Amino acid sequence: MKKYLPIPVYASPELRKLLRKQGKDVNTKTELKITKVFDSGEMGGIVCSIIEENREVFVVSLTHLKIKPEHPLSGRIREYQRDRIKRITRASGRRWR
Repeated sequence: MKKYLPIPVYASPELRKLLRKQGKDVNTKTELKITKVFDSGEMGGIVCSIIEENREVFVVSLTHLKIKPEHPLSGRIREYQRDRIKRITRASGRRWR
């Protein structure tokens, strides 16, 4: 992923809700940019340093970001996200749909 930085992404509905509570104006069309990626291990997965339009930086799990379909990594990132969500769901004891 580092080779492709910065990567344009959009916030998931859950992330948008959280950011709005923090006073950030993020909607479905607000483009964010992944500027750094970190592997935090099995417990945390891949986390990303994000810059929003007003240049404020925050860190978020890759599972809460939507990548543009035309990006070269889109398929691999979506596959990682599906697998990660399944692992989290399994670990929490809930059923995967």
